Amino acid sequence: MKATTFIRAAVLGLALGASALPVQAQSVQFQFGFGTDGFGYRRPLICIELTDRQIRNAVRQQGYTNIYLNVRNDRRIQVRATRGNWVYLLRVSTCTGAILNRERLRRS
Repeated sequence: MKATTFIRAAVLGLALGASALPVQAQSVQFQFGFGTDGFGYRRPLICIELTDRQIRNAVRQQGYTNIYLNVRNDRRIQVRATRGNWVYLLRVSTCTGAILNRERLRRS
């Protein structure tokens, strides 16, 4: 399969997939990046940013509660959340929902 045929098929698939989404979920952003960002984190080739709800669910699945989203910044978002007896400031990838950095702030 040629690269151009693959790219055309991928774009067509994304367009068809986006047309079947509800109106609220259609505010998806596409970004292209290569290698690592300025902080040394690996960046996916294609980033379909997660919605706020999806980010909350990803953080909740990793054992956190009382989740508050703070600031979005270049494929990352700051999240304040509680786990156990501590409140943490998390840096979360908006592409994958993975926690990139965790800073313990105070006891809850």
